[in-house]
Amino acid sequence: MLSVPSGYRRGGGRAATAFLLLSAVGVSLWTAALPAHAASASATPDLKKGTAYLVAPAQLTDGHYYQPFGGGFADFGLTIDGAYALAATRRDDAAFSKIVQFLDQQKADGTGRTVNDWTGIGTEYASGGSLGKEALLAEVAGKDPRAFGGHDLIAALDDAVCAEASTGSDTTCAAPGSYTYSPSVFSQSLGVMAQLRAGDTANAAAPVAYLKGLQQTGGAWPSLIPASADSDVDSTAMAVMALALLPDDADASAAVAKGVAWIAEQQKADGGFPGAAGDSTNSAALAVQALTLAKDTYGTEITKTLAFLASQQNPDGGFNVAAGGQPGSDVRASTQAVGGATGISFGSLLMDTPSTPPPTDSPSPSPTPTSASPTPSSPTPTPTGAPTISTVPDTTTPAATPTSSAPAAPVTTDYTPTPGPEGQLAATGTDARTELLLTGALLSAGGAAVAGSRRRRAASGARHR
Repeated sequence: MLSVPSGYRRGGGRAATAFLLLSAVGVSLWTAALPAHAASASATPDLKKGTAYLVAPAQLTDGHYYQPFGGGFADFGLTIDGAYALAATRRDDAAFSKIVQFLDQQKADGTGRTVNDWTGIGTEYASGGSLGKEALLAEVAGKDPRAFGGHDLIAALDDAVCAEASTGSDTTCAAPGSYTYSPSVFSQSLGVMAQLRAGDTANAAAPVAYLKGLQQTGGAWPSLIPASADSDVDSTAMAVMALALLPDDADASAAVAKGVAWIAEQQKADGGFPGAAGDSTNSAALAVQALTLAKDTYGTEITKTLAFLASQQNPDGGFNVAAGGQPGSDVRASTQAVGGATGISFGSLLMDTPSTPPPTDSPSPSPTPTSASPTPSSPTPTPTGAPTISTVPDTTTPAATPTSSAPAAPVTTDYTPTPGPEGQLAATGTDARTELLLTGALLSAGGAAVAGSRRRRAASGARHR
């Protein structure tokens, strides 16, 4: 039975529809638009080249990315992913600002659609995950999410919190504390991060409780909600990033420690991590962000993962979807790989003043601190035996002998998360290849099918972000 890769599910029903349509006519998602060879393995990815790939005119047009099947449809979710990556690397502030303006000023794509059509804000089909993702971008950009894109995104997100589960054929709400039309842990985590960063703690209480309750006994989170039987690296990384914003919550800290430990256990021999696409670059980049929350414990794992990502970078600066798959740079995979390799979490990513130097091209885990006294740029030490949950970006050399296995004991922290350069990033989602070779007739059919399915997609809850 044909299944939709998680990257397309998380990107929304439109991408999933395109995948199924193209697969039905025998068009392989693994077709490479540009045959490229993976770069030789090195210590870390080249973020300067990666950023250049993301902002090249062939990819980024007028402040947004387009859907692969044509028709003038902007991919709003991918566009925000690109903005996150640019904010993390600080290699092209102008391109970042152009994306923010495109969304904030509600500019239209080739079909006349704006970001408001993607989130569904102000309609009965509003998606909490999409609202959270847009609100989080406003926060990353240093703007007010209560006055972004012509709307109060936080108020809309509050309204999207479900009081009870839907019944019968109505799939609006998965459960109390979930968000409307957001049936994935990825979406749940985005909403929680946006609310917590906005100081909307009281209204985030139910979504936080629901996210905590989705954790499995082994430490992982599933990909979908209501909870599916799978254990997913990407979703677990996003969940721990969200819960790490609650350092005074002992249960949240314990969940983070257990989740990060589970992720470390999933690492492959080549340094990668399993995802929907196989040995996935998206999953590996997300794993870096999660492991960086306890970077002093997982230095070895982080170093191996960065080397894996470097091995999947192509001469044009972009990244393959997965090791062992069809080589060729993929925009969606590259946004995650570029932003994720910095080690900066969505929970604290912030564009600061333009005068701040960009991160180094070779970020790597920092060494284990030699002083017990915390400084403004280092987290407060935790009791012996528990990994330190950090919000400091990693730009130094890894420790010589870091611990290779994480304790699952609760993590207690007494730092105050500070947005900005003292933050970590986990990017947004595993994605299958979007470089598709299509005929003109197929482009038209795909665009028409997707446009016509919007109302049905919203009603079925297929839009994950």
